[in-house]
Amino acid sequence: MLQERLDYTPIDYKNWTLGDPAREGINLKRLGLLNQLELAVWENAIPYQDQRDDPGQGEIVTYFTLKLLEFLPGNREVVVPAAILHDTGFYGYDSDAWKKLVSSGKKIETEENRRPHQNRGILLAGRILERVNYPEEYHFEIADIIGDHDTRKLPTTQNGTIVRSADQIWRLTYPCLSIYHPDLNPGETLKKLEESALNLPPPFDLGRIENQIARLELTNTMLFAFGNGVIPMLSAQYKNELDLISKR
Repeated sequence: MLQERLDYTPIDYKNWTLGDPAREGINLKRLGLLNQLELAVWENAIPYQDQRDDPGQGEIVTYFTLKLLEFLPGNREVVVPAAILHDTGFYGYDSDAWKKLVSSGKKIETEENRRPHQNRGILLAGRILERVNYPEEYHFEIADIIGDHDTRKLPTTQNGTIVRSADQIWRLTYPCLSIYHPDLNPGETLKKLEESALNLPPPFDLGRIENQIARLELTNTMLFAFGNGVIPMLSAQYKNELDLISKR
């Protein structure tokens, strides 16, 4: 249940561009959310972005990072480039391998599955940050965040927590659902969304604000994917979220 009325509006999918244009950050650019230096990071990251054939992942994680900064203390100079670059390390992998792993039903939150792209991501991030003359004082923390954002083996800073949470909330979005779980019925979808991102044990648990945003985005995704017919199913656990979305 929401503990307060969070002043947060979920993604408007009717006006959100999906598919390959999202790989290039079309929505971030349309909304004017990035400053000039962040745009330089983004443009240089495009060749390495969304390499699991999941266009929009990098953009949406960056979007949620910026939104979380409206509610949580954090250093924009650290969290935004870390979000932009967090999954660039999938560059060079088989683009279908991750989807095959997800559909196999095997456990994906393992060191073997998660560590390699983090290590590669640190290397690529360093090259991109140097190329755009990003202030060196932020490089190390950006690298630390990228190097452990999925495996979560080490204690993190508040900046790292924001990026981790934004990456996790991505799992509740319509693009993620349509890319990785396109054939699930409403009941299966709700279960999958909850299992993948909500009410998880440490170190995957979300903070209070992050959890409220996650619940709103989950509800938003269900409504966009399946229409108002899912309202009765959602009303038991997500009544407040339904009420908030209906008033937007």
